[in-house]
Amino acid sequence: MDEIRELLDEAIKKELERIIKMDNGEEKTRAINDLVKFYQLRNEETKINYDFEENYKRLERDEELEKRNWIEKVKDRYFKAGIEILGIVLPLIFYAAWTRRGFKFEETGTFTSTTFRNLFSRFRPTK
Repeated sequence: MDEIRELLDEAIKKELERIIKMDNGEEKTRAINDLVKFYQLRNEETKINYDFEENYKRLERDEELEKRNWIEKVKDRYFKAGIEILGIVLPLIFYAAWTRRGFKFEETGTFTSTTFRNLFSRFRPTK
């Protein structure tokens, strides 16, 4: 892309030098029109370069954001899975602990704790 710009700059420079040496007339008018076309080409090339660079930067930013979003989604998925597992495991641990304490009734044959007696009727290992 820089080669094109250099070629256009050189062509503009040569055309300007040629126009300066010319006398007024039809040939000078054509040369000025050619110079205007070179300037327009150079401006278009600069605009295309700028657009390309902006699009490339935007694409890089979008890719970076997409990567971050993907990482956040993975973290979120693992966090939700961990919460669900804890939602299953913690009640089971709770039930096991209370059941162990409650089965001490076999030593005497009765529930000695009123708290356990009330809770034991409400334990449900499934929903």
